[in-house]
Amino acid sequence: MLNNVPSGMNRMRRNVVINHPNTWECQVFKKTVHRNGEPVVGGLPTLGGAMVLSSEDEENVSWEHIGNGYALQAENFTPASMMDRQDANIGAAEVRYLIEPESPEGMKGHFFISKHYVIYLVISDAVRVAYEVVDIETVMNVSPYATRYVMNRRADLDLLPD
Repeated sequence: MLNNVPSGMNRMRRNVVINHPNTWECQVFKKTVHRNGEPVVGGLPTLGGAMVLSSEDEENVSWEHIGNGYALQAENFTPASMMDRQDANIGAAEVRYLIEPESPEGMKGHFFISKHYVIYLVISDAVRVAYEVVDIETVMNVSPYATRYVMNRRADLDLLPD
């Protein structure tokens, strides 16, 4: 009975995110690391005496397209550093988005987002701006949770015209 409230909130959130005028189309990608049998210690990769590497240190990676969806910024204005000329702000280092897959849960094409996934906001056919999911948070303490995604800019992964 109690979980009917968050289930209803999740359905309403999905409708708001998909139909809101400020919603961006987005593409979700997952990083896959490819290794060629490097030595391991305790199941983790090593590099000489440096021991364990993070996935950020890997050179041979590929990006798997998980699916398409909709992203709506889910926070009030947050303070941000100003440019030297004080004519614009740089933007917040950390942003929060509500993200909904194109397909509803239980349907083919639905996916769940995890940490370190990269979300491309589709600005135009040629421009996609990259964000990495660094945390997943909720504003409810009852399952099923209404999640929002804390993301950092990944300008190194932006897709821009030449």
